[in-house]
Amino acid sequence: MQDIAFRDVFQDKFAGFTTRMWLDYCDENSSFGSHADDYPTYLVNNFKWLVKKYNECNGNVNLNVK
Repeated sequence: MQDIAFRDVFQDKFAGFTTRMWLDYCDENSSFGSHADDYPTYLVNNFKWLVKKYNECNGNVNLNVK
């Protein structure tokens, strides 16, 4: 990924996107006996994937190219 792909990670829009993705993750892992990561752990473990998905959703797929 290019360095510029990470330019929007400090914006409120990215924070909202990652929060929505984490809530979806929590919904998918909400069955009895399952364990879902808390928000900071989810963010750290999935950061690059979240940046890629964010760029795809905002029409910046070209930033995801190595």
